[in-house]
Amino acid sequence: MSAWETNTTLEDIAAFLADKECIVVVTHARPDGDAAGSSLALVRALNRASKTRRASVWFTGGVPAWLDTLAGDAPFHTLEGDKTPDVDADAVVVVDTGSWKQLDHIAEWVRERGEITSVIDHHLEGDPDVAPRLHIAKTCAAAVQPVCELVLEILGLDSPSQLPVSIAELIYTGLATDTGWFRHSNVSPAVFTLAGQLLEAGVNHPKLLATIDQGDRPARLRVMAEALGSLELHDRDRVATMILTKEAIHRAGAGSSDTGGFSELGLKIASVRVSVMLTEVELASNGPATKISLRSKAGPGMIDVNEVAKKLGGGGHANASGARLGVPIEQAKPQILAAILEYEKDHP
Repeated sequence: MSAWETNTTLEDIAAFLADKECIVVVTHARPDGDAAGSSLALVRALNRASKTRRASVWFTGGVPAWLDTLAGDAPFHTLEGDKTPDVDADAVVVVDTGSWKQLDHIAEWVRERGEITSVIDHHLEGDPDVAPRLHIAKTCAAAVQPVCELVLEILGLDSPSQLPVSIAELIYTGLATDTGWFRHSNVSPAVFTLAGQLLEAGVNHPKLLATIDQGDRPARLRVMAEALGSLELHDRDRVATMILTKEAIHRAGAGSSDTGGFSELGLKIASVRVSVMLTEVELASNGPATKISLRSKAGPGMIDVNEVAKKLGGGGHANASGARLGVPIEQAKPQILAAILEYEKDHP
C-alpha cells in the first residue's frame, strides 16, 4: 500500500475535474465547520466555473443546525440511514478526510468509484487506497486551506481576496471553526494571512460567529450539561473524560448534530493535559459503537493524541484527534485510558 502523502498537485486535480459534468463531493460523517465549509465552497466554485456542470455535496449523519443558513443555494443532500448518492457521477472528491471509517456507510459507494476519486485533506493519518489522487496538506490547520487553493485554480483567480463573498464565507467558516475561532495551537501566520484576505473579500466575521458559534439550540446546552455531569479525572488529574450515551442525548432532547465540540471542555481544567469525549453512536451495521474525540494542550509535556488515537485505529492531529471503536462506551473507556497511559509510559 502506498503512503498517506501527496501524490497529486491541486493544479492536476483541477485539470482532472475541468471536463466533468456530474461531480459528487463527500466528507466525513457528521460534518463540522471545516468539512461543511470546504465541501460547499468547492461545489460553489465548480458550478460557477461551468453553467452546465452539476456538482453537489452529499452529507452523512447529523448536520449542524446552521448548515442551511450557511449553504444558501449551494446544492447539498443529507443521506439518511444507509442511502447513497443516487446520481451517475463522473468524478468524486473527498474532502477533510481520507479514512474509510469516517466515510461511514458511503465508504463502499466511494470504493466502487475509486478511479474517478480525488482526496483533499489535512490530517496526519488516512487510507491511501481511498483514491488514486491524493493532496494531503498535513501542515495546514484546516482542509479549507488547500481547498481554497483549488478553488482559486478552478476560478482563475490570483488571491482569496478576489473570491465571491458566498465562497469566501464558507472557507472562512472552516478556517475559524478548525482553529477554535483562532484560539487553538494550530493557528499560524498562514492562517491569519488567509483570514485577512477573506475579510478583504467581504466576509462578515461577527455575522458568522453569531450564526455558527452563538446560534445553538437550547437542547445543545442541555446535552452539554449531560456531558459535563459525567466528568471524571484520571492519572493524577491529567486526563479528563466525559461520556454521552444515547439515553443522555435523548433525555436532553438533542440530536447527533448537537453533540459536537465538547471534547475541548476538559482542557479548561488547569491540571488536565488530555480531554476525552466518548459518545455512543449508531453505525450502518447497527452494532454498538463509540466515537472518541481527543484534545490535548500544546506546550511542555504535550501528549500527542494522534499517536494515542493510532493505537485504536484512528488518527488526526497532534492536538486534536479521534477514533471509533465498535464496542459500547463502558468497554471503550478503559481502552482509551490504557492507550493514553501507554503513550505516557513511552514518552516520560
